[in-house]
Amino acid sequence: MSILFINGSANKNGNTVRLTKKFLKDQEFKTLNLVDYKIYSYGQNFEDDQLDEVIEQMKQADTIVIGSPL
Repeated sequence: MSILFINGSANKNGNTVRLTKKFLKDQEFKTLNLVDYKIYSYGQNFEDDQLDEVIEQMKQADTIVIGSPL
């Protein structure tokens, strides 16, 4: 079973990541930091938008955990 953690925080080593590590203790998971991707607002069409890359990784995961600092 593959687990994908999507970190919505701008801080790659902050409280959101620490909480997720405790939540997913003893389990392997891949982290996707949204701050590393260029994603534009809904309805905008730019060639360098990377939302499709994020969606493809989500499709490959069995479980998705989304973390947000808010």
